[in-house]
Order: sequence, then C-alpha cells, then structure tokens
Amino acid sequence: MNRICQSSFGNLEAVISFAGSLGSPKRNLVHFYRDHLTGKWEATDTISSEALSGGSIIQNRNKCMKGQEHGDFDVLVLEEDGYMAHYRRDNYRTYNNKNAWYNHAFVNDEKHPIFGQILVCGVAPLLQSDTPGNEAALETVLLTTTGEAMHYRCYTHEKFGELWWHWPSKITGGVKGATCLFQSSKDHMNALVPRANGITEFTYTFADNIWTQTHHIGAVRGPACTYTPNPAHPITHVIFNGPHHVFMTIKAKGVSTPMWYSLSQVPAPLRQILSSPYRKGYSGHLMSIVPHPVKARKNAPNIEAIVFHRCGTGKKDTWMILQWSRLMDSAEWVISGVVKDYVDGCPM
Repeated sequence: MNRICQSSFGNLEAVISFAGSLGSPKRNLVHFYRDHLTGKWEATDTISSEALSGGSIIQNRNKCMKGQEHGDFDVLVLEEDGYMAHYRRDNYRTYNNKNAWYNHAFVNDEKHPIFGQILVCGVAPLLQSDTPGNEAALETVLLTTTGEAMHYRCYTHEKFGELWWHWPSKITGGVKGATCLFQSSKDHMNALVPRANGITEFTYTFADNIWTQTHHIGAVRGPACTYTPNPAHPITHVIFNGPHHVFMTIKAKGVSTPMWYSLSQVPAPLRQILSSPYRKGYSGHLMSIVPHPVKARKNAPNIEAIVFHRCGTGKKDTWMILQWSRLMDSAEWVISGVVKDYVDGCPM
C-alpha cells in the first residue's frame, strides 16, 4: 500500500485510518498533509467514515479540466460488504474545499462473467502506470476473500473524461496479504505477492497483457514497500515485512526481468522500530515511503516516509505516527516530523 505521496503543491500527502477521528469511535480514513513551508502536519478531511482498511493515495497525472494546474488525488479504501471504494479529490477548485472528496466508484462492484461477484478484504495498492502508448492508467491488485490476487485497471474515458474500472485478470491464488505493486520499466509492471512460503514476484508485460511468475523470495513475508532513491538511476529498494526484516535492491531497468542482486539488513534506525517486540500483532506494514520522488526536488530533496510506532506500555494499544527522512547527502534515516502524536488503537 502507498499511504503517502508527494504532490505538485509541494506538500507530502498521506491517508491514515484510525478510530477516534472527530470524536467518532468508528474507524475513519483521514487525509493529512505536511506543509512544505512550515514542515507541520495537519489533518484535513475525513475521506471515508466506513473504512475497514488503510488507504492508498496517488496524485493523478491526467487533468480532468481545461487549464487545471494540479491533478486530482485518487484513494482506495476497503469499505463494508467486501467492496473497494475509489475516492477522488477535486484539485481544480479551491485547495481547502471541504466538499472536494467524493466516492467516485467501487472497483469491484460489477459482477464478472467468469468469476462472479468478487468480494475483497484488506488494503490494496494504487499505482498510475506509464504504458508504452503513454496512456496513464490506474492499476491495483485486490485480495479476494478466497485468497486470490486480482489485477484491476482503470482508464480515462476519451469522450467523457470519466474513469471506469475494467473487469480483472487473475494473477494467482493462495495469497496471504496485500500485494506490493510497482513499475520496473516502460514495458513491465511488477507485483510482490505474499504467500505461505515467502513472497512471489510476478511480472506483467503491457504489450501482451500477461502476468508471469518471475521470482520467489523465501524466508520473508509480506507486505512489502518500495521506493526509488534517485529517478536518474534504475534501482528500486524494497523493504519486506517479516520476522527478519531485510533490505533488498533490484535492478529495475534495462532488462526484461528485474534482477534481484543484493540482500542486506534494514538501516539500523529503522531496524530498531521494525523489529521491536512492541509491534507484535500488527499484520500490516509499519512503514510507507514516497515510492518515486518527483523530478523537481525543490521542496522535497530527501526520501520521505511515515512510520507507525507502538508506544504503549504493557497491553495498552497506543501509537505515534512519525515522519522519517532519508537524507540525500548522507543516506542516513532520521526522524523529521510528527504526523500524529497519539492514536488509541492501531492505525492502518
């Protein structure tokens, strides 16, 4: 899942699901942003008051309105009855428009002619692909209630400028958690799928519309998160969530299939958090990193992440949500901000 992104406003944008927002005992999905001028994190709007998972957010590169400067935000979040909701925020109008978020669609609401009605569970990734035909589509992989990974794609309707989700294609079965989705080259997209015996990598070829199993990584488990330290260099880093957190890199460009070529420990500051006994019982990934820094790094020269920190004592289930930064000059990870200083019950 990608719960954080860097927007063209110069800010970091994040979506976090937790109970107690606005005094409600229900779990809400809330939009936060970090002002690039002050460095302060602010909670803005409640996106969904029916959230059953964490959310994933991107800023759409396509513009819906003539003269629109900033692309709209897209968010996926699981809601009741096994349906994945797709929310959008209109960035054409005033930035502080409190009515800007709206439920655009449900990804899996249409009954499939072969698979029937598909119901899903857990969080889902959200990616905007860059295809060989330069048609930027939204991509996600949903985990069904029967343990299958289903790939959905959303195009912009050429005539009406609206988005609609296509019927899915099945990647694999026997899935045990959320898929990590990323694009490794202009021609290929990759999915890291958690299974009982590790993580299996599948590669999608845009020209053929086919998913192929390309690699299996044992001794780790999902979910995973990815980021690209430098857009100019073809390297993607992956942090796995498991009993032995590892830091892996893949050669992600210039080859038909990404090559896994190194395996090492997570950097020490993060290792202390990710391997802490206080995280016991948390099934999601504690960390989410801005996956691909924008080319213009004026307002965000570092790699940025948000990390959930368990801070309760004994059985008390309390958390902090902190911003971490990987400094470009030293490659050191440091705490750089406080998103939320207290959450009662695990955030997602």
